[in-house]
Amino acid sequence: MRHFGAFTLLVSSCLAAGQQKPLEAQVQEKFAPGGFIRLHLSPGGYTITGGAANSILITYTAASPQQLRRVKARIRASASTGDVSISDTPHNNFQATIEVPTRSDLRARLVAGEIIIDGVEGSKDVEVDFGRIEVKIPEPQQYGHRDASVLAGSIEASAFDVSKGGLFRSFEQSGTGKYRLHAHVTTGEIDLRGPQ
Repeated sequence: MRHFGAFTLLVSSCLAAGQQKPLEAQVQEKFAPGGFIRLHLSPGGYTITGGAANSILITYTAASPQQLRRVKARIRASASTGDVSISDTPHNNFQATIEVPTRSDLRARLVAGEIIIDGVEGSKDVEVDFGRIEVKIPEPQQYGHRDASVLAGSIEASAFDVSKGGLFRSFEQSGTGKYRLHAHVTTGEIDLRGPQ
């Protein structure tokens, strides 16, 4: 059964350093580890990270109550598939954190902005038209097929000993791991970070 996540709005009028704190909202839905999560994202900056073992949690901020109310953040979940949709985002520096079960397969699409993925084990299929992708990969050997491409920009993949910049840059490798990795940016940067 699919259903929308519960919505919680947290409004604070506290002042910090003479400036009003951004307003925050959350959407949460139960979701089991090992599933496949599709992320449909409007322009902004997104951090996707491993969080609670059995839920998806979206936390996002805006500068005003009006901007916060306009954002539409939804989660639809079945037993093994989740859809995260964030739309009508503000044009000025929208930021959101999406916490997913640590073991999750991800497919993310973003027109403009940044996607950072950290602490999530599983296959990843990520595309951004204009902007930046960063995936932190502490165990590169977990990945079998991996590929990345930019039409204009750079690929810095220390996890796989690749560094390329310019027009129409790409790489493709095969390994012994069980997960797949695909990253594409039309114009911008891809950073596949290996262990420090």
